[in-house]
Amino acid sequence: MAVERELKFDLAEVDAARLSMHPAIGMFAGSSASSRLSTRYFEIGAGHLAAAGFALRLRRTPAGCLLTLKSAGADALGHARGEWEWGVSGDAALELKDLERLLRETPLGVLGLDAATLQRELRPVYATEFVRQSWLVELEGSRIDVALDRGHCVASRAGREVRAPLHELELELLDGDWHACWELAWALAQDMPLRLSPVNKAQRASALLRGERVAPVHEPPAVDADGTLGEAAQRWLSTATAQLAVWGERIRAADQVRDVHQFRVVLRRLRTTLRWLGPHASPAAVEWFRGELRWAMALAGPVRDSDVWMTRLRAIRSVDVGMEPVLDLLGHQRQRHRALLCSYLESARFARLLLAMARWAEVWGTAVGAGHGELKRLGRRAVEVEHCAWVRAWEASEAALTGGAVGAFDDPGPEASARLHALRISSKRLRLALERLGGLLPPRKHARYARLHDATEMMQARLGDWHDLQRLREQLGRDVERLPPDIDVILQKQARASLQDARAALRRDD
Repeated sequence: MAVERELKFDLAEVDAARLSMHPAIGMFAGSSASSRLSTRYFEIGAGHLAAAGFALRLRRTPAGCLLTLKSAGADALGHARGEWEWGVSGDAALELKDLERLLRETPLGVLGLDAATLQRELRPVYATEFVRQSWLVELEGSRIDVALDRGHCVASRAGREVRAPLHELELELLDGDWHACWELAWALAQDMPLRLSPVNKAQRASALLRGERVAPVHEPPAVDADGTLGEAAQRWLSTATAQLAVWGERIRAADQVRDVHQFRVVLRRLRTTLRWLGPHASPAAVEWFRGELRWAMALAGPVRDSDVWMTRLRAIRSVDVGMEPVLDLLGHQRQRHRALLCSYLESARFARLLLAMARWAEVWGTAVGAGHGELKRLGRRAVEVEHCAWVRAWEASEAALTGGAVGAFDDPGPEASARLHALRISSKRLRLALERLGGLLPPRKHARYARLHDATEMMQARLGDWHDLQRLREQLGRDVERLPPDIDVILQKQARASLQDARAALRRDD
């Protein structure tokens, strides 16, 4: 078995066309070579190979056909994957002798099938067709294969061939130091938006077959007491990087409310993770990442706000026909904010954030926090800190409401509103800490923290509703000269109900 180590990037067609003129390519690479490649991918049943973490392909090249099996990556970004590959004589079908070799020399045997059954059940499901322009780069004593692929993914749906464009750059280490790939990528990223991507060609073609966009990346599993700080940090950071890359791609490809919301969720969780890792990391690095995440949040926030506000207003638009101009105003504002967000997601700045975060994750995974006790201490300390902050915010919020004048639920006032907002943020942070670090807590506290998790989830939702409604009222008060009758009254009643639910949740957990 060989371990394929590569960085994979998604890039726009215009940037793919200018890659050959990049100074780093001119300085470190020789002349390029071009070849036309076509690949068919095979599956069993309804995706049994993919479910087991395998991709099986037959690729036709100018030098002959190659049969390749690849395993899933070691992390969410898939930088290191197992690869088994050899030349075969035919390109029309998989021959029995090659399948026997697959079962003998690769992990494919875990499926429990013999070669004859495998030959009978394997079927081609989708394909890729592209032109590869490649350079051999020699950098710092290492050799890197730079491959620019431009073409299409191909699949058949309802008896009709469908295609999707493919523009991908791969930096694969042939021999030498893996660090050289990162150095080359960073040099290229100074001038071009090379967006690190966890999505490989098989996954893109599979999404095309299903008529879907690339699939989201799941949340990392909760850490356990047997892990190390380095392993946990690497998992958190690499998963967040992969999630940002995929949600960013989905936002650019289509206008869907959920995508922007999930993009913001990842940003927010990443900022909380930096709070936990900060004492163990370079202050300069943490501050740089915090600044970049603030910038991304500032661009994504107005789009998400507009989505929430328009959904709220559409739910009550039957109250008055005068609602349509208000929706139009918010819709125009949203279009402008979304254009700004997409411009950022297409920029070299966003691409460098992904690249820097991925590299930082790898450094954590290999060099930081090797001791098992360090992770336990971080987990317990983080939960304790977030819990204490939440209790303080809770107490401040209770005092602001119970000590206020009649009508506090309608308009809590600036001070009480600020305290409720702080409680909402603390609820999010504590909830994430309990989800990710709960396995590190003493068993005697598990039941207590399970109830606390439910309470923070309830408060996050109810205070979030209240916060959205209050900001919508403020926005309409500033931007709309003549608000339709009764709209502010309805929004005020909804905000009051959300606030009362949140307060009830506080009291139930007291």
